[in-house]
Amino acid sequence: MSTESKLITFCVPSYNSAEYLHYALDSLKGIADIEVLVIDDGSKDDTLKIAKNYEDIDPSVFHAIHQENKGHGGAINTALSLATGRYFKVLDSDDWADREALNKLLDFLKAGNEPDLILMDYVYQQGRNNPTTRIHFDLYFPVNEVVPLTRMKHHMKMTDNVTLHSAIYKTQVLRDSHLTLPEHCSYEDNYFVYVPMAIIQTVAYLPEPLYQYLIGRDGQSMAYETCIRKYKDFVKCGELIFKAQDIMKFRKSDPKRFLLMKHHLMLGMMFAVLYPQLKKDEESIKVMNDFMDTCEKTYPEQFKFCRKDVRVSTFYNRGKPAYKTSRFWYKMAHLFVKFN
Repeated sequence: MSTESKLITFCVPSYNSAEYLHYALDSLKGIADIEVLVIDDGSKDDTLKIAKNYEDIDPSVFHAIHQENKGHGGAINTALSLATGRYFKVLDSDDWADREALNKLLDFLKAGNEPDLILMDYVYQQGRNNPTTRIHFDLYFPVNEVVPLTRMKHHMKMTDNVTLHSAIYKTQVLRDSHLTLPEHCSYEDNYFVYVPMAIIQTVAYLPEPLYQYLIGRDGQSMAYETCIRKYKDFVKCGELIFKAQDIMKFRKSDPKRFLLMKHHLMLGMMFAVLYPQLKKDEESIKVMNDFMDTCEKTYPEQFKFCRKDVRVSTFYNRGKPAYKTSRFWYKMAHLFVKFN
């Protein structure tokens, strides 16, 4: 692998992705300023062979790395340890990048801009040619300029989350935050986004639709049945997020950071109580209650604050499962955002 520094490292975690991996990799072909680390996570199909074909064609950009199966988070950990790019971007193997938006991002970086975090729009695609929803961030940050985090305008709406799809962190920021993702655990991308928020100083928002997020594919992690089946992963990631930082210390000293992290913390807790409620059995309710007990013992003041938030209180009622409420709001979220 070349040690020459690139502007962006794209991490493409890939597991049994042979059927659709080319969509992601084709969207990144022929761009000398990036490197693409295709992490074959113990696939049993031709994923590695396809990745190596791209590497053979353009070894200055594409690098195929095989590892034993460690899950999505383990693949990102591997890529982060190998990345030479100034910035680090995760692109899942069934999604793709918009070339025009990517070129504008590269022009922005070539102009000497170096924020700790770059936010870009992303688009939900119901199929390969059917965009449904575009997520914007112009309500929260000025466009096309590097600003301190203190320039954040106000708290985010529930539909405008900083996600793996929108966030591009400086590689050194990720490393300085000592980020290590859990292996064999889905939904760890929420933790990936959250941890570096505690140390970023500058942000830039580029209103370009870089990330094209495919929804509706069979077997996707955000499918309703999959989310319920993997509810323990939501709980695990919710606990990791809650324990990562006591954000109450930022409430007065760094209020904009507090707003940004609070929003993401509440979402992590909401998911951790929502999906056990939707699972609706004795074990899932116990797992949920144990999670809440652990949070309360870890940071009591932060727990008390979170417990009062409508996103948590709506779905959590100890001893009285709020299944109907959870199901209703899940349907509403799907109706307006169409996230799976």
